[in-house]
Amino acid sequence: MNGKYAIVLKSPMGPKKGFIYLKELNNCIEGKLDCLGKKHLFTGTISDSGKISLEGILRSPLGEEPFLIQGTIQENVLTASFKRRNESYEILGLQVDDNKESKIEI
Repeated sequence: MNGKYAIVLKSPMGPKKGFIYLKELNNCIEGKLDCLGKKHLFTGTISDSGKISLEGILRSPLGEEPFLIQGTIQENVLTASFKRRNESYEILGLQVDDNKESKIEI
């Protein structure tokens, strides 16, 4: 589960490509969302069945706002929803092997 996931966020302005970096320890997760032109830190939890719940702050030139990512990770595939304000977008991702998994810096 630790590692880098290549993602596509399906937004009204078209698909946005990016990465999610995850580091898990004792069912707690920290990481970053590298998408929408910036890197956004988050923390959260993962259950034994692979359900994730991640919270962070989306930073943009217009200010800051909280976001929530909820979904699952199964067999290196991430399927989730990205929620902010009253909007929800689908995220699909696949873990990528870039030989830096053990050196991920969050």
